[in-house]
Amino acid sequence: MRWTAKALLAIVLMSSPARAQDAAACFSAQPDPAAKIAACTKGLASTPESSRALAHLARAEAYAATGNIRSALADYNDALALNAHDAPAFLARGKLHEAIGDATKAEADYTAALTEDRALAEAYARRGALRLAHGVTDAALADLNEARRLDPSDAATQRLFADTRLKGGQGGDAAAGYTAALAANPTDAAALRGRATASARAGDYAKAITDFSAALALNAKDVAAREGRGMALLQSGALAEAVADFSTLATLRPGDPSPLFFRANAKLQSGDAVGANEDFSVFLTEHPADGEALMGRALARQFSGDHRGADADLTAILSLAPDAAQPLAQRGYVRLILGEFSAAATDLARAAVLPNTPPEVSLWRFIAETRAGLKGEPALAAAAKTAPKTQWPGPVFAYFLGAASGDDVLAAANQGPVGELRHLPERLCEAYFYLGEAALIVKDTAEAARLFKAAVATGMRRYTEYAAAQAELARLGPSKLDKVVKP
Repeated sequence: MRWTAKALLAIVLMSSPARAQDAAACFSAQPDPAAKIAACTKGLASTPESSRALAHLARAEAYAATGNIRSALADYNDALALNAHDAPAFLARGKLHEAIGDATKAEADYTAALTEDRALAEAYARRGALRLAHGVTDAALADLNEARRLDPSDAATQRLFADTRLKGGQGGDAAAGYTAALAANPTDAAALRGRATASARAGDYAKAITDFSAALALNAKDVAAREGRGMALLQSGALAEAVADFSTLATLRPGDPSPLFFRANAKLQSGDAVGANEDFSVFLTEHPADGEALMGRALARQFSGDHRGADADLTAILSLAPDAAQPLAQRGYVRLILGEFSAAATDLARAAVLPNTPPEVSLWRFIAETRAGLKGEPALAAAAKTAPKTQWPGPVFAYFLGAASGDDVLAAANQGPVGELRHLPERLCEAYFYLGEAALIVKDTAEAARLFKAAVATGMRRYTEYAAAQAELARLGPSKLDKVVKP
């Protein structure tokens, strides 16, 4: 609280030189609260009632500085009894009530302060923060927004408002709040991280990376910014940079295996299946039942040729969640790759009837059932009724059911929608694999080998069809693996 004209008036009213000296000490900005308390106490003994409230306020401020909250509150009570319209006094008393955990009295004081002065930004900010802490979110946001309007330079309030909007899923409002906070304080690392998070949630990873990088320029050991940037890099496909960030994060948090989980995902997506397997394995020593890590390691093992290991990880997931569609389907794929057609057919049949299962599962099921000597056509025909007719892999259903030719399948793989043209190598890998399986079913091994070689020649190493085509070539004999050429 600042003492200017009011303090001078009080000094004048204390007419004697001794009183004037006590008043000067009471209202001064001296750093010794004990001396100030003593001076105010002397002055109060003879101060006229018209100035006594000021002395109580000055002494309350000094008591608060010493940590004597009880005495400070008593002085604020006396001051407000003498002047019940002092908004700053209500605000100061509210802060003390809040400090001792009396939220009800604190809110009442902030409200009283605003009754006296509707432009008191700090009272809005304080009441808003208090209401927010007690779950009264709408009223809190109204208070914080008014505080922001009255005092745009209050970075802390701008950030608290933005944090609340971000938590509520209002990314645009949150970003604007963080930008306002940063205008007031460009080195607010928390605001940089918050705005980066809002950008990442909106899918603008470039902006997120920029803000996370700015936070890291302020503090290279900011683990939240390091993790956030690593995730944004991972989502944007900057996989080598993501691996570097997660590696740094692992050194900053040596007892936390989480960075290894994220690094494993980045390695897996970059094609480093061996490195991903290693990181997932370390993570799983601490979290052996983590389904996502088991799934990740299963894929890493599959891509590196360890199909038995992949089967073991998928089985571990299914022991915890027997009806998990993705692990069921993936184990079915792995078992078909291993040549265990009956077991594969069982898994794929279970997966095919689960909600949100992709149509490819029914194609793999047909292959597994047919290779196991079962009747696969009825289930395939039923699935074809709900499968996309003109979209991929609809033409493959038609081919297996005798309503399309192999050329039709390859043409469809080459003529995807404009937005998916960049996926053509993947489509071709799938197409050649399915056509190769069809050739095997009719025992045309030469044609099957040619088609599987074409699937491998696409280079889609992270596709299950690629691994399956390799496995089929190996089963056909070593000579079939030779001379893989571009289709």
